[in-house]
Amino acid sequence: MSEVVQWVVAANEGAVRLDTFLATRLQPLPRRDIAALIASGQVLLNGRTSKKGLRVHAGDTVTAPVVCSVRPNPALPIAVVYADDTVVVLDKPAGIPSLALRHTETDAVTNFLVARFPETVTVGPRPLESGLVHRLDTPTSGLLLAARTPAAYASLRKQWSVRTVEKQYLAVVVGQLRAGGEVSYGLAPAGPRGQRMRVVAPGQGQAARTLYAPVEALPGYTLVRVTLATGVRHQIRAHLAALGHPIVGDTCYGATAQTVRLCLHAEALAFLHPTTGQHVRFTSPTPPDFSAFVEHLRARAVS
Repeated sequence: MSEVVQWVVAANEGAVRLDTFLATRLQPLPRRDIAALIASGQVLLNGRTSKKGLRVHAGDTVTAPVVCSVRPNPALPIAVVYADDTVVVLDKPAGIPSLALRHTETDAVTNFLVARFPETVTVGPRPLESGLVHRLDTPTSGLLLAARTPAAYASLRKQWSVRTVEKQYLAVVVGQLRAGGEVSYGLAPAGPRGQRMRVVAPGQGQAARTLYAPVEALPGYTLVRVTLATGVRHQIRAHLAALGHPIVGDTCYGATAQTVRLCLHAEALAFLHPTTGQHVRFTSPTPPDFSAFVEHLRARAVS
């Protein structure tokens, strides 16, 4: 399945050949295939067929067919918090996976991304990523960041690797967490398929560092704000469980079954904008089901 995608040439991308510009967008398509695509008349520069050696300039539009490895689905209940020519910030509800694991799936954030921002289908090192810079677990709600260009993706991933991105979460945990602190246990896969993560001795597994602080004491529970210094899979869930305070609804890490969802919400995300270099920060209010559970606990405290 292919889809026609249109790009706008950014100010820092001008004065390059058309085939060179497309090479950055259609990776890993070989240059000879790009040349053939242009020669066949399927590539339009400002609405007209062109030659591969013609130079593009800032503000030009380039249109080309792209093999779509992710099926578009614009109907998913995902909010676009912010979007410009290079980045997209999304707010996903609990229950929606970040990535489609197969080409036939249509219920992931990436399916929504491709539907709303078709050019993301060519962004990222793997076919199904669709520009998504990081992931949230399926039962976790909150903010996700995606890139619309390869250059923006590279910039944002570099910020992730050097750990300059601010990632803040709210969680409701079992028990009374009296004081804040830091957890730095390493993490390694556990279980028959590595579906869980377990804490391991220092120097083993993946290095992981989590900062936490109690926000509000509730009857039998605590509302906690968590900041991630690293980004290991299930990091918050495994670390809080290791402290003896699993997240409400997280039966995978020792919490008893609840009538509510996993009470973990990605509430804030801050990074340097890949084009302007400005520090930008986005926030997401807690979803109604999360807030309703907290209000229920508050009501118990005064009853």
